[in-house]
Amino acid sequence: MEKHEMKSDPYKTMDLSIKGLTLVGALIAAIWAYHTYTDTKEKEFYTTFWNTKLQMFLETSAAASTMATTESIEDFYKARTRYQELFFGRLSLVEGDSVKKAMIEFSSLIPGEAISQDMLPLEFLQQPAYRLTITMKEELGSAWRAPFEEI
Repeated sequence: MEKHEMKSDPYKTMDLSIKGLTLVGALIAAIWAYHTYTDTKEKEFYTTFWNTKLQMFLETSAAASTMATTESIEDFYKARTRYQELFFGRLSLVEGDSVKKAMIEFSSLIPGEAISQDMLPLEFLQQPAYRLTITMKEELGSAWRAPFEEI
């Protein structure tokens, strides 16, 4: 072998170093991009979940408070139907244990039979409707402070 072949070529060493650093940089960038993507997707999902929960809680609270305060028999029946739709359906997807318990408690107080106009407003539902709303508010606060713990 010739003498100059035995020496290391500084340009070749630098070229290999640059390629190695480029590869390491690309791997770090790929890992960072994956983490950012999954973190963003989780946040998007939870934002949608939380907003849906908020909307259903608002609808449920409105139905309960309407049943407790309305003087219109038509509004009472509409609110009772809406409450039952949420209670037996979609609300179960997002409610926690405390709201479920409050919903059951409130449901047990709703007159199941026909009521007359002169029975309204149903004042005995007012405090239970209020407690139900406060329970939903507390659950929303907990969900906001500790995302994903309820899922």
